[in-house]
Amino acid sequence: MKVKTNYMKAITNLALIALLTVACSGHTGKSSESGGPEGSGSAGTKKTEIKFMVTNENYSGRLKDFIANYESSTGNQVEVQLLPSAEFDNMLKIKMMSDEGPDLFVTDDIAMSQFNVPKEWFADLSGRSWVQRLSDGGRKIIEWNDGKITGLPITNPGGMGILYNKAIFKKLELEVPQTWDEFLAASEKIKQSGITPVNIQLANGSEFGTTHMMHQLFANAELNRGDAGNQFWEDMNRHLIKLTDVPEYEQALNQMIELKDKGYINEDFISNTFEMTQEKFGTGAVAMHPAGDFILEPLTANYPDLDIGFFSMPFEDTPGTISLYAGVGISVNEKGKNKEAALDLIDFFASKEQQEIYMKKAPGTSVFADVNAEANVISGELQKYMDGGKAFMGMFGKYEAWNDMDARKIMQEMMLGAKTPKQVLEELNAKAEIIAKGKKLQGW
Repeated sequence: MKVKTNYMKAITNLALIALLTVACSGHTGKSSESGGPEGSGSAGTKKTEIKFMVTNENYSGRLKDFIANYESSTGNQVEVQLLPSAEFDNMLKIKMMSDEGPDLFVTDDIAMSQFNVPKEWFADLSGRSWVQRLSDGGRKIIEWNDGKITGLPITNPGGMGILYNKAIFKKLELEVPQTWDEFLAASEKIKQSGITPVNIQLANGSEFGTTHMMHQLFANAELNRGDAGNQFWEDMNRHLIKLTDVPEYEQALNQMIELKDKGYINEDFISNTFEMTQEKFGTGAVAMHPAGDFILEPLTANYPDLDIGFFSMPFEDTPGTISLYAGVGISVNEKGKNKEAALDLIDFFASKEQQEIYMKKAPGTSVFADVNAEANVISGELQKYMDGGKAFMGMFGKYEAWNDMDARKIMQEMMLGAKTPKQVLEELNAKAEIIAKGKKLQGW
């Protein structure tokens, strides 16, 4: 595997952005029958170089291994273009608008992408043969509202909750909190022991842990409406209900501010990075971190003896709920120069053989009915929330006028003390109105 660094100049006022390009060397060979592509069959005939744009954070060890396996099986090569998440969306937009887009690209969440990424960028994968192997639940998680399939997860689908260090809880004789007051009491006891109760990060434009906390708390709005949950989202999308009209949203943000004000969040959150987060949680410097199982692969690789638990962050006097997500998705550029080869790669990735290899390296939830996937420390607990009706798709997959990138920036301002929860919701509502009118959504 070769590593080289390229530099790409944006055509707007963006400065030079360094792109680490990983050119994985390939070997001539035909794809195996059980794991090979179903499409045009570029494998074994003419080598094709497929360009794949992905964020640094999501270029995992198992994804690297898959690409190497694809190259050796097909003879094609994959040029991996790595960017920091804070720069990824802008650079992808620039390249797509100039018809220089990659053949494959990632989106933050497959379900969310239907609202904040131009739909014409995506090749429709609904007719690929592997779609018939999706489980009912798997399809429900990753399909768009119109039923289209536009990507497959490269991070496991799952839910956002609180990861916690079981050893710390055991040492301090703490039980999993069931109410907000109990969560605060546990955080105080952890703080008094010299350990940071809750970890978040805001360095380099990241919001890891911040919006993850927000989304699981926001999900209580749907939980509280019971059987009227679907009507709630219909009214939200028709602008009969505004973000500022939902009391659970302001309460959720107030709880987050309370954690900060009481000193229960790491003081260095503004300079805290993804790598620092793993080290702090892995070494026991922090007790809890809001996240999903997307953090597990690097965390458990570096800290194999870490005993991790998972629970929903309490909301007022209830245990709260979990916010579901489809996972970071890999999609094919509809206008990509090597679209057919990119479709072949997706087919290869979707094969039962490759999916079982992929899932074995990071156990969790699979979207395929025929793939044997081990439960991880999160997915086992998550299933209990799902079975108990305490897990809901995040609003990024429900609210048509939502833009998660806008929310992340505004959340950063709130955590830095520049905005109150009420101001956050007012600004999010104003952003939603602009988005909805631009999309010409009914009722706006």
